[in-house]
Amino acid sequence: MKPTWMLGALLAACSTLAVAGDAGNYPAKPVKLVLPFPTGATFVVGQMLAERLTQELGQPVVVENKSGAGGRIAMEHVAKAQPDGYTLLLTSPTLTITPAINQSLRFDPLADLAPVAMVAEVPNVFVVNPQKFGQDDFSALRARLAAHPGQYSYGSGGAGSSNHLAFEKFKALTGTDILHVPYQGASQAVTSAVGGQIDMVINGLPSSVPLIKGQQLKAMFVLTRERQPLLPDTPSAVEVGLPDMVVTTWYGVLAPQGTPSPIVDKISAAIKRGFSAAEVRKRLADNGIEVVYSNPRDFSAFIKQDYTAWKKVVSDAAISVQN
Repeated sequence: MKPTWMLGALLAACSTLAVAGDAGNYPAKPVKLVLPFPTGATFVVGQMLAERLTQELGQPVVVENKSGAGGRIAMEHVAKAQPDGYTLLLTSPTLTITPAINQSLRFDPLADLAPVAMVAEVPNVFVVNPQKFGQDDFSALRARLAAHPGQYSYGSGGAGSSNHLAFEKFKALTGTDILHVPYQGASQAVTSAVGGQIDMVINGLPSSVPLIKGQQLKAMFVLTRERQPLLPDTPSAVEVGLPDMVVTTWYGVLAPQGTPSPIVDKISAAIKRGFSAAEVRKRLADNGIEVVYSNPRDFSAFIKQDYTAWKKVVSDAAISVQN
């Protein structure tokens, strides 16, 4: 019994040393950073992340776009990659919404991917067509929606998209009935709101600001706790009486499940160092993106909490998407 125990301990020690050695030598070749969306804030954060990690890790970090299926193609690709730290995923609430809304996936995003770090957040804004609601503040808009159930419409980037679920949450919190019009992407929904084909949409702040300043859209409130520098005259969700409508689009890095913890920790620490630089924060802030770092443990806890919150929205609104 004793020799067997000693052999097991020796093997475990050797395994630990091997992993530690792998982390010490990592990375020994280029690292691939997979993006689920090729444009918008995902692209901006992804390019910055690749640039900073290349500097911090001493090996090229190459961006690879794997768009399609609402981000599922990228997630599945990374989930099934070798767990060696050389294939990483930059993702968003797609990670938590997808399993909450789709019961027929070929993989489990929450179980098959290991959290590395949260890196950034992008605020959202509730916008309306100014020709239809030009004189309304949020209180007047809410009263109008309540008085005319089913007569107004909102657009989304598609059934099960983050702005679809955010609007369903809004409907539940305000007790309003607003028609959902899904599009093939959020940009199409925004274009339709500008053109008056739909009445309102929840969209990312950075891409909305030019349209708001050009009076093509009107901002009702930002989905944050405090006002945003890019829209200082627009009230926050808390100010309009909807503190539970604080909904941001977060961005985080994940690796295939089974990636050695020392490697995960090394990548996470490199992200923290790289995104702590003042010039990085400014460049991202100029695009309406805030650096928000969390380590693997805290990011994992956040993901579980985010999934639970979206699962409730999906259940309450009886939303289901199959593919």
